[in-house]
Amino acid sequence: MTSPPSVHPANFADRLSTAIKHKQSRVVVGLDPDFDKLPAPLKELARSQVSTGSAVPLWAMREFCEKIISATRASAVAFKPQIAFFERYGSAGLAVLERLLHDYREEIFIVDCKRGDIGNTSSSYVQAYFGSAAEPAPLDCDAVTHNAYMGRDTVEPYFQHLAADRGMFVLCKTSNPGAADLQDLQADGREVCMHMAALSSQWGEPFIGHSGFSSLGLVVGATYPRDAARIRSLAPHCYFLVPGLETQGGRLDDAAAFTNAEGHGAVFNFSRAVLYAYASGPFADSYGPDQYAQAAHKAAEHYRLRLNEVLGTP
Repeated sequence: MTSPPSVHPANFADRLSTAIKHKQSRVVVGLDPDFDKLPAPLKELARSQVSTGSAVPLWAMREFCEKIISATRASAVAFKPQIAFFERYGSAGLAVLERLLHDYREEIFIVDCKRGDIGNTSSSYVQAYFGSAAEPAPLDCDAVTHNAYMGRDTVEPYFQHLAADRGMFVLCKTSNPGAADLQDLQADGREVCMHMAALSSQWGEPFIGHSGFSSLGLVVGATYPRDAARIRSLAPHCYFLVPGLETQGGRLDDAAAFTNAEGHGAVFNFSRAVLYAYASGPFADSYGPDQYAQAAHKAAEHYRLRLNEVLGTP
C-alpha cells in the first residue's frame, strides 16, 4: 500500500512548535509493538485466529498501535514508530507501519529509522520516507531519525525536504551506556558528540523557522543531562528529541537541562512507560490487561503534566 504525498503547510519545526502550544505537551509516544508484551486478551484473540491463516502477530500489532494512538493523541505532540519492530516481520510488518502512517496522517510521525549513508543509497532512503512529486513515499512521514556519523554527505540529500516541510533528528549523544565508547572520545579538545552538535547546528541554520528552531534537530539521551546543557549551548536552534526517560533511567526532574531558558526546544519520548503502562509502572495496579488503552492514556497525560510542572510551562 503506497500513501499519497502528504500536504504539509509549514516548516517542520514550526509545525512541531504549534502542536506543543496547542496540546500544551512535549510528550512523544514511541510505538515499539512487541507481540510477546501485548495484553493477554489481545494475544489470546489473535492466537484463536491462527487457523484462519491470518498473520496473527501483525493483526494484533496493528490493533494495539491503533488503540494506543487513539488513546494518547490528545496528550502526545507526535508518535515515534521504531521501524525495527515492523521490519522484523518483513514486508507484512512494514505494511502495518504504512497503514498507520496513512490512517493517522493528521498526527506528527517521526519514524525512528536511524539511517545514514551516501549517494544513491541516501537518496533512496529519502525517497522511502519523504518521497517526491513524481513518486510518493511508501513510508510517508513528517520526520526521521538519522545517523550522521559518516558526515555531511549523509545529510545533504534531505536538505530540500528540510527546507520545505519535513524534519530530521540527528544522533548526537544517545541514551545507551555504550554511547561513551565513541561519542565521548576527545578530538581537537572536545568530545565527538560535541562536534556533532556544532556541525548539526551549522547544517540546520538554513532551516530555522518562525519559531526560532530548525527542522534539523538532535537526538540527546535523557540519561546525560549534563552533556545536554553543553549541547544546547552549541546548538541553540536545534529541537532535541529526548529518549530514555523512566524505563532507561532518565529522570523527569532533569528535563530542564534539555530545553532553553524558557523551557522550549525539546520533546521527550516515552515508549514502554506508555505502551505497557497497564503491566508495569505507577498505573499498573489501576488497570487490567483489557484496559491497556486507558492505562496508556493515563500515563501519557501524567507525563504531559509532569513535564509542564518541571519546566514551568503550560
